[in-house]
Formats: sequence, structure tokens, C-alpha cells
Amino acid sequence: METAQALQKLRDLCSRQEKCPADVLALLSKWGVDKEKYQEVLEKLKSEKFIDERRYATAFARDKMKFDHWGITKIRFQLQHKGISREVADEVLRETDMDEYRAMIEKEISKKRRTLRGSAREVWAKLMRYGMSRGYETETLRLVIGDGSDD
Repeated sequence: METAQALQKLRDLCSRQEKCPADVLALLSKWGVDKEKYQEVLEKLKSEKFIDERRYATAFARDKMKFDHWGITKIRFQLQHKGISREVADEVLRETDMDEYRAMIEKEISKKRRTLRGSAREVWAKLMRYGMSRGYETETLRLVIGDGSDD
């Protein structure tokens, strides 16, 4: 695909949904665009405001919390995996409404607790593992679940 054609296709795509630079590079590669043109295309899209790391990170974090009930740790890791700088990821995640976030964790842990069997200690350990796999912070989990010493 020609560079100009790819650029127009990316403009159309980025005007409908947020994309990060890593997504754009993957598409350029898939479309067979000359590797030497990647940076030029990226810079053009950035200068025209079709892609913006902070905007992408904000939308990604909001959607993953709201719809997938991911925790901050998992979101931060995924943003970094997509090439978003740690500074941008941290800045976006600092804007999280912590009361809402904790309520979401409490709801998810409560739903999971209803499905578990075993001693109090076993249930506590299972809930901690579940919460960690969802990307919830250990301190927040301990506040929600307890410290596991109430056997």
C-alpha cells in the first residue's frame, strides 16, 4: 500500500476510534508500507491530532475500569506494553476517582466471594489471587478483603 493511501486510511480509522502509536505501527506493517516511512506517518498523525498518547491512555484506562473491571496495576502494565510512557500512564491513573475505584473492587470481590468454598483462610487466599490477577493493588485488596487473620 502506498504511504499516502495508508495515511488517509489511518486518518479515517483514528477519527472513529483512539489508536496509540504502537497500533499505528502494527497497521503500517500489516499493510506493507515501507518501514522508512513509519516515522513520517506517525509524526503527521500526531501533528494533525489524530493520535495523542494522553488521550488514548485516558480512554483506555476509563474503558478498562468501567467495562472490564481492571485494576490500576493491570492498566498501567498494558499501557506500557502498548508503548505509552510511564509518565503519561501515571498521570492518567492519578486522575482515577478512588472512591469509585474502591466501590468497583468491592463489588467484584463480593461477586467472586459468593462463588468460593473452603475455610476462611482458603477463601481469603483465593480472593487475593483473584484480585491480583485483575490488577488490584495489594493494599486496596487488604482493605476490601481484610488481612486474612480472622480465622
